[in-house]
Amino acid sequence: MNGRKRAAIKASTSIVPAVNQESPILPCRILLLPRRTIYEILARLPIKTLFQCRSVCKRFLCFISDPEFAKLQLSKSQVCILIKTQPLQNASKRLQLAHVESSGSNFQVSKLNFTPKSNLPTIDISHMNACNGLLCLVGSEKDYNFYVCNPILGEFITIQPPYKDIQRGSFWGLGYSTMMDQYKVLQSYYPVVESNNRYVTAEIYTIGTGSWRSIGNAPIDTVAMPFNAFLNDTLHWFPCTPNGSEFIHTFDFYSEKFGTLPPPDHFREDDKKFTNYSRIGVLGGCLFMIYFTNSTRFDIWVMKEYGVKETWTKQFVVENLYPKQGSWDFYEPMVVLNNGEILMLYNNDAVVCYNQKRKNLRGTKFFRTRSQFDATAYTPSLVSLNNIAKGEQISRMQVTKDYDKLCTDEFQDCVDCGVQLVNPICSFPPFGVPYGTVNYHNFQADMFGRNSESRCAACMDRRVAPAKSFLSLWNM
Repeated sequence: MNGRKRAAIKASTSIVPAVNQESPILPCRILLLPRRTIYEILARLPIKTLFQCRSVCKRFLCFISDPEFAKLQLSKSQVCILIKTQPLQNASKRLQLAHVESSGSNFQVSKLNFTPKSNLPTIDISHMNACNGLLCLVGSEKDYNFYVCNPILGEFITIQPPYKDIQRGSFWGLGYSTMMDQYKVLQSYYPVVESNNRYVTAEIYTIGTGSWRSIGNAPIDTVAMPFNAFLNDTLHWFPCTPNGSEFIHTFDFYSEKFGTLPPPDHFREDDKKFTNYSRIGVLGGCLFMIYFTNSTRFDIWVMKEYGVKETWTKQFVVENLYPKQGSWDFYEPMVVLNNGEILMLYNNDAVVCYNQKRKNLRGTKFFRTRSQFDATAYTPSLVSLNNIAKGEQISRMQVTKDYDKLCTDEFQDCVDCGVQLVNPICSFPPFGVPYGTVNYHNFQADMFGRNSESRCAACMDRRVAPAKSFLSLWNM
């Protein structure tokens, strides 16, 4: 053995840790912060990461299960793209969610797959729309029910229609009233009584009441909901009729009334015939509509102040569109990225990106599907139906039930390292379950004041350093 190897062995064997050396006990620093500060930190995490944080410790599980935190997280959550493919034979049962961020000229895409038995009810999905963190699904023609769900939590309720075996109208949708703090489902129907005047009636269902109410007549125009239709407690859409009636139709979920909004001043009566090619929606918290000047260019007009006609402003100009012979293509703006690029749905079979500086379009490969697909704006949330649909039967996926079963056992954490103790003495609610059985005021005081002296055997006997804490949040 040469001298270098002997020196290396001697140096390695000389470093022997002291057996009884005490290490300082360091608490999980993030738990020493005020509850509101912890909520602000957690609410900024991506939904996938936040969902995984439930397993960090029971205190994080308590934070994330709090309805107050769910509202805060929803207010900070970003709009994602939710798609449903259109197979040629069978309706789709799976949904795919994508959150897109820009990094220079590149994209960062985070995806989640929503599947039956894990996130969604086991139905053939024909239509969907979303509002305020919840998703509304409509089944096939044989299934007349509505399904309102939170696919992140794996919860859903089934809403039976007010009438069966009658023809549905073209208008339906999920909405939310901020003033009333209520979610509602709107549906139109053709009356059973035959008449020369073919009118449509509207019914509304307030989630949590268990009953439908008639609100009078509804527009007879054929409706195709845009990618993002909801703003200011109101749904917005263009009527899909050959001649058109009005540019922008609305339904206010607070007043429960249909209405219209005025277009920009330069829109003429002749422009109504092009509403089949135009689109409406929400970008950056403002209502927008696109106006084709010719087959290779369109303008995006934005209503800066909602409901005020004079605030319509030409915000973007999209040029050098893809050439197509025979007819115009369909473009629908979805999201404006941080670098100013605009993601658009193209002919319901691709997502393209428009660069405003270079004035060109480029394709993306966010969704690799072999057929066309429907897309809707969905804001992932932790809003639980247990806090919204009280009194209704809430179905939960088996995966979620199994997880909650593990969380319903009584437990107590070590105040130093945070590990679960062998002999638990207190109880916590499972994720997504309402707070009816636990006195959280006293628990919060104990949690932040650290009045309990319960420690695990390792911390009591050997006084070792605590296990690695979840400090990545602290360093944000």
